[in-house]
Order: sequence, then structure tokens, then C-alpha cells
Amino acid sequence: MPELLHFSTLVEYCHGVNISPPKSDLYDIRTFEENMVSVRHQMPHFKHEFYAIALKIDGGGFATTGNYDTKDRLATIFFNSPYQIIHWDIVPDWKGYYVIFSEDFFRRLKPDAKITRQFPFFLSDYTIPLTVTPDDISIFERVFEHIYREHQTGGKLHQEIIVDLVHILLLKTKRLYDEQQAGVEISTHQRDGDINLVSRFKSLIETSFYSNQYYEDQTPHQVQFYAEKLAIHPNHLNAVVKRISGKSALELIQQHVLSSAKSKLRNTGLSIKEVAFQLHYQYPNHFSSFFKKKTGMSPGDFRSK
Repeated sequence: MPELLHFSTLVEYCHGVNISPPKSDLYDIRTFEENMVSVRHQMPHFKHEFYAIALKIDGGGFATTGNYDTKDRLATIFFNSPYQIIHWDIVPDWKGYYVIFSEDFFRRLKPDAKITRQFPFFLSDYTIPLTVTPDDISIFERVFEHIYREHQTGGKLHQEIIVDLVHILLLKTKRLYDEQQAGVEISTHQRDGDINLVSRFKSLIETSFYSNQYYEDQTPHQVQFYAEKLAIHPNHLNAVVKRISGKSALELIQQHVLSSAKSKLRNTGLSIKEVAFQLHYQYPNHFSSFFKKKTGMSPGDFRSK
């Protein structure tokens, strides 16, 4: 079975689905019509690390998010959350809007708030896309249009206005969600906890590889190192990370090490030995072996190319 595609940044996502790069690293808003010119009409299963909310007014084919399809020519509001599995096979005639944004973007709304607590429709893989009446379409379309126009014109205070408008969009979606999901019990606590754990794990990886850190026994290359900091068993950490991200805990650690190594080799004058020590390898030859195994070339060859 081929490895599941995973997009960590908006630039990666836009490249992966074959649309133009985003104007911001934190959020993007598009019309489906503009995407239809180049977007891949068939996308295999993939994940990304963002929240998204879309208004589909019309369009053929289907898009699957979580465990439900947005299909036929039904007008719907549907949403994605980080690490949900998504794929689609669409007719290139979709009409509507979508906005996609990171957790950091949401923190501009409410620095101390947690998005999944205020807007639980992002949590469950079993949330059915919301049907929209002609009146609903008109309401949501106006909000999306306003966000889109601010994004395109980039006028004074446009980012602050976009943040507030997205908040309005989320509130209107929550009201519609509450009306249509009344009486439907959906278990979201497990997924909420899992996403939170993976987020804390990834943050720990980032800070544990700062070059000014010093370690005597365990190193940040080991899953056990993070499990102890998170006060959980390594097997549990690995199971949650695998369930949410599709990768093992060790793979996420090594992915960060490889990305950091490439950046240091490209953008600094550090020797290979110094790069190895900054990435907390006790022996530089261990770093070189790891790098060659993952890239097919030595650190020196990578730098020269």
C-alpha cells in the first residue's frame, strides 16, 4: 500500500493538489471556480495539518473527509481538521468557497482558547456535512465573499478584519451545526485528547533539538525520552501518534532531524561534525550514516549539490 500523503504546510498542500501558492503561511481562502483550472481532479488519500471550512454550492463527483462524502450536486457546508484522511474524485465544475487555516491563525482570535472546544464540529470524523438552504447559502456566501475580497485587496488592517470575519464564519457554522446535530451524541473527547498529545509531542521535538540543550544519558532521538516528559508509556505515545498522523513516533522525530540537518547544511557554514553535534549526535559518523540512509547521499555530497 503506498504511503499516505501528508502536507505539513500550506505551501506543500497547494503544491500537492496543484494550485497556486498561498499568500500567507497561516491561512488561505479560495473559490472552487478558480481552483478548477489546475487542481487535481482525483486526489489519493492524504492528510494535512490545518482546519478548513467550505461552502459547496454546486459540483459533481465527491470529496471524502473523515468518514463522510460530500457528493452529487448537494449544497453543503463541510469541514476538515488536522490529520483527517481526505480524498476526492470531482467533476471540474465545483462552485463555492473554502478557507483553510492553522492553529496559530485561530490563536489570533482568542490566544487562550482551544478551537475544538469552542467549535466541536471540527473534532469528529463522524460529523455529517451540513445541508444548506437557499437562505443559508446567501448568508454564508456573503461572509465568504467578504473574507475573499479582503484577502485579495490587502487593504489597511485586512488581516485583522479577516481574523474577525473567520470568527463570524465559525460562529454561524456552529449555530447551523447545533441546529442540525441536535440530539446526536458524538464522542469527540478521545480524538481531542489524541490531537492535543500529538501537538505537545511535536512541540517537544522542536524544543528538544535546540542546539543549546545538553543531554547526558537519553537523547531526543529516542521515543522513551519524550514519553517520560509526557508521563506516558512509549507504546501508548507511538500508538496515538500513528493513529493521528499515520507515522510512528520515531518517524516524526527522524523527520524533524532530517529537515533540520538539510537546513543547516544548506544555509550555514557549519562543518558536518558541528552539524552532528548541534543535532545531539555523540558521534558524527552516526549522523552521516543516518543521513545517507534517509537521502541516499552523504552530508558532504548533499551540501555540494
